[in-house]
Amino acid sequence: MVTRLIILFCFTLQFSIAQEILTLTSTRGDKIQATILKVEEEKVYMRRSDGVSFQVSINIFDEASRGMILKYINSGKDDDLGSSSIDSLSISFEEINTILGNALFVDNSLWDDDPSEVASRLKWPSESSTENSQSFRFYSPATYKFASVRPYSAALYGGRSTTLGISLVFANKGDCFASAGVGEEHFKEGDVTKDPKILNEWIERDEEKIIQKMESLLGKARRQNYGQGSAKRKVSRWDWLGHSFLLSIAEGDFVSLAVDTIERANARGKVRKVADMHIRRIHRANVEKRGNGDVVIRNIPMVDQGPKGYCVPATFERCMRYMEVPADMYLLAMAGSTGLGGGTHTPTLVESVQKEVWSAGRTFKSLRGHPSFKELMKFIDSGIPILWGLHSTDRFNQIANARTKDRIGASLDSWKDTIKKATKEIQNFPRPHISEARHICIIHGYNKETGEIAFTDSWGDRYKERWIGVEEASHFSQNNCWVIEY
Repeated sequence: MVTRLIILFCFTLQFSIAQEILTLTSTRGDKIQATILKVEEEKVYMRRSDGVSFQVSINIFDEASRGMILKYINSGKDDDLGSSSIDSLSISFEEINTILGNALFVDNSLWDDDPSEVASRLKWPSESSTENSQSFRFYSPATYKFASVRPYSAALYGGRSTTLGISLVFANKGDCFASAGVGEEHFKEGDVTKDPKILNEWIERDEEKIIQKMESLLGKARRQNYGQGSAKRKVSRWDWLGHSFLLSIAEGDFVSLAVDTIERANARGKVRKVADMHIRRIHRANVEKRGNGDVVIRNIPMVDQGPKGYCVPATFERCMRYMEVPADMYLLAMAGSTGLGGGTHTPTLVESVQKEVWSAGRTFKSLRGHPSFKELMKFIDSGIPILWGLHSTDRFNQIANARTKDRIGASLDSWKDTIKKATKEIQNFPRPHISEARHICIIHGYNKETGEIAFTDSWGDRYKERWIGVEEASHFSQNNCWVIEY
């Protein structure tokens, strides 16, 4: 017996299109006899001979049985099934891989694949790994193509063992005009001409090529709204066996292609709010107390901004996702009026984020200046990270890099003396200019005994935890901080 049956107690006979009982075989070899009532997207509505009605995914059946369902539905002339959905039943995953130019699929369903296995066959490196989520991101060279076009950023999102979605961003105002380096080097200017007319030409070119590829196999796309708030936009949609391919064009910003579940596409990208009580319990459990006095929030997802000035949208995405609020740094960059290559107008982005957070049932607030150590500890102990605006100057990074390295293995007493000495020395340094190396990262830890804070940058795994003295942090602070709460 097929094991993945979902019983529908309220299904009625009005949907029946025929009465013939078919014998169908699952991919595991299990057989079932039932009448086909209706097909919607990838779902097959059936009724057994004992009168019990249920729905199953078309993906559980072998190729012969899927062909039988297709033939039967066509003969029944089911008006509820769109022609593009009917045609998609006969399209193999090998054909999908061919038009994409990549081995994305190994069978008819991506959603039960382990994310690391998908990333491995795509050759996309790991970006983040927490106790309940994984992500992989590839900033590709010019020779790499997906659906015949170069994706500047290719990301895969998953839980611990299941794939949740794919997002590829092609021509866009960030990566196409990226700076000279990654990490601390992203502040350096690149040598790409920043011409918005050229960007629009690239966006139109990539859009045309992707549409041509997708339509060559899946037919004409249908248009629908997707997302909410500042992220709401029109997308072109193609469906195939439980998967929706969503092409999004934001004029002057980016062109992207997402692979999502049909259920999420039908919900237009909206997600259900996760209960505050549940989130509070998870976040408190994320607080790690180490033997040396370090208190650090674990499981904040990493988002690597790459070689562009997207620290603001990337960092906000990290905190929003940690608080179960859907976010994407490219959409946030658009909402924040980010310039070519980077440089976000933070007040505009903050206003947009505030609306997104409120609509998801969370609270967003600005702190008054740089938080006191007592205030900071209160947030961290509750599992709430702090978005921190600072001046990420060369001196700041030199101090943080050296401090993070030297504190490993140091005795508590000697390290206290080191921090005390550094606290006195920082008073002799001039404060950064108001416009110098403006940056945003996340404060996610502290050590009360030594007087230090831990922070994490959106620059990849190497920058997931660095340390600096409390007074040094205040010295380099822009005095702008924010938190997302319950």
